[in-house]
Amino acid sequence: MGSLENSVIKADIQELYALNIKALWVGLKQEHISFWFLCLYYLFEYIRPQSIYPAMDVIPWGLAVLFMWLVSTLMNPLAVSVSNPLNKLLVVFLIVVILSGFFAFTPAYSWDYFEVIVGWVLVYFLTIRNIHTEKQFLLFVLAYLLFNLKMAQFGAVNWIQRGFTFAKEGLNGSPGWFQNSGEYAIQMLIYSSLALAVVLSLREYLNGYKKAVLYLVSMMGFLAVMGASSRGSQLALVIIAIVFFIRQKKGLKALLIMGVLGGSLFFLLPEEQMQRFQDVGDDGSSLQRLAYWKAGLEVIKEKPILGVGYNNWMSYMTFKYPSGMGPFETVQVSHNIFIQAASELGIPGLLCFLLMILYAFINNVRTRRMAKQLENKFLTNISYGLDAGLVGYLIAGSFVTVLYYPFFWVQVAMIVALNSVVTKQWQIYKVNLKFVV
Repeated sequence: MGSLENSVIKADIQELYALNIKALWVGLKQEHISFWFLCLYYLFEYIRPQSIYPAMDVIPWGLAVLFMWLVSTLMNPLAVSVSNPLNKLLVVFLIVVILSGFFAFTPAYSWDYFEVIVGWVLVYFLTIRNIHTEKQFLLFVLAYLLFNLKMAQFGAVNWIQRGFTFAKEGLNGSPGWFQNSGEYAIQMLIYSSLALAVVLSLREYLNGYKKAVLYLVSMMGFLAVMGASSRGSQLALVIIAIVFFIRQKKGLKALLIMGVLGGSLFFLLPEEQMQRFQDVGDDGSSLQRLAYWKAGLEVIKEKPILGVGYNNWMSYMTFKYPSGMGPFETVQVSHNIFIQAASELGIPGLLCFLLMILYAFINNVRTRRMAKQLENKFLTNISYGLDAGLVGYLIAGSFVTVLYYPFFWVQVAMIVALNSVVTKQWQIYKVNLKFVV
């Protein structure tokens, strides 16, 4: 009976792997309403239709959907808690944020922005509680990619239409978190890494048309990164390409494919952007960032315990440097997620952030170890895609201020959810193995 049930589940998964529209819709209809609110929340957070269509902007959609997601999750008997070291680290990080707010340079700035970090903590826990099967994870990943596709398509088409030329303003994403070029490029790195992992996992189940579409969908994100003119994200893109090349053990074929793609992107890189890379460390933008980083390091020395306070960088720096700093004689954000964490939350905040990063990678290592023994190519490759996206975020995030943006918090939520799914399959596998023996 058990083997028959497993074969039926496997057949259903294979239908989903083949991206059969009917099977996907049936699978989605079978889910609890809390899973629907999970997908709906990410739609409103990433696409922001209420900002695109003003007629919709009559209620705070993100907050309303998040509330309904929370209520429906509490009503869902299958939405059980997930045990993971990252849960405790996230709670500790939140406690550090609260303490830094109490002792902040300007506490009001901390409490005005407090809902942001609380929101991401809530999104994290709701996400990992609502994804506990491989089917759910696949449906969520496909929905997540779909919500990002509009931004990828816009960026790729825009860069092509302007003849692969350089634009100082780069590209812009959907209103909200991804509107600025640097943040938009980071999201496209995360999106493309995950999309490529999906197509590499499912290609044997897809017909030629679907396979070509998925490859195109993933490439759109990479083209968008190139068109965004963000040096940090383009550097991250190179590292991600190396990661995928190392992981794809296809010998000469992989080398040729990566060589052609890499060479093509290098050839398409505008001359102005090449000059920007050559000027790194000497141009005004680089020198201004160095001034911010130097000021940030000084703050860390001055206030190592709890920093200047959550969301207090601008308040403190404008007070300390009333005439500005750097070649532009201005004060902006820190332009580095690590300096942002340490200067605003102190050394405890930075250590907690670093430990979360470390355990995110450890989670993926453990996930792959189990998934490979389960011979599950999809779950194995997705862990690589999440690794690549996280690496991209960390590299690009070293040049922009995006610690409290969705990138990291959503990424670790997917990593923990994936680990939970694989762990449950692994536990069943071990029981069946003992039964056979």
